[in-house]
Amino acid sequence: AARARPRLAAMSTPTVRSESPSRPVHAGAANGAPARSAVQRRAFSPPRLAFLLGVPLAWAALLWFHPSVERDDVYGSLRDQVTAYQIVHVGTLIFIALIGVALYLMVRDLPGRAARISRLAIGPFVLFYGAYETVIGLAIGALVQHGNDAPVSQRPAVAEAIQSLGDNVIVGDPGVLGGLGVLAWIVAVIAAAVAYRRVGAPALATVLLGLSLLVVS
Repeated sequence: AARARPRLAAMSTPTVRSESPSRPVHAGAANGAPARSAVQRRAFSPPRLAFLLGVPLAWAALLWFHPSVERDDVYGSLRDQVTAYQIVHVGTLIFIALIGVALYLMVRDLPGRAARISRLAIGPFVLFYGAYETVIGLAIGALVQHGNDAPVSQRPAVAEAIQSLGDNVIVGDPGVLGGLGVLAWIVAVIAAAVAYRRVGAPALATVLLGLSLLVVS
């Protein structure tokens, strides 16, 4: 019986498996905090950073050339600046898609509900804000150009049609389409900010998101 005791003690001793030195354990993961994946650590590589910064900055620069428009006299405000107006709005359509891609790249690999909400809201933003921009920018620009080419006697009728389109509750400014687009973008950006905060992202991510809010309005 005396010889059995050491054997029992040896059997009851738990076996401890050592961790491989090639697989370090992150301190944040040990404390229950989300650890950054390798994809997240590469999220701000130089080419991607240039794209994420360049899109909102280039869009903001383009908007500096937008002609001033009087709400009660759209045709009168644009008839001498219609080319600049059309160039700005064609560029804006492109930037709507690019900024949607930029935000998607920022949240594509992030985990959690907030990141998923952000990804889902990008599509409605591009759809609704792009539709609004097509009408308020390209359609009105085309009508202004038509008014310039029309006989002088027909220009008041064209100006009235332009004014009516701009004041339309669905596609005008402000209108339902534009409002839905802006709302979708606000949801996407706020959700992205929450998702980045939860993974301990640097302040630069918040700066990039703030820049996008300045140009989408």
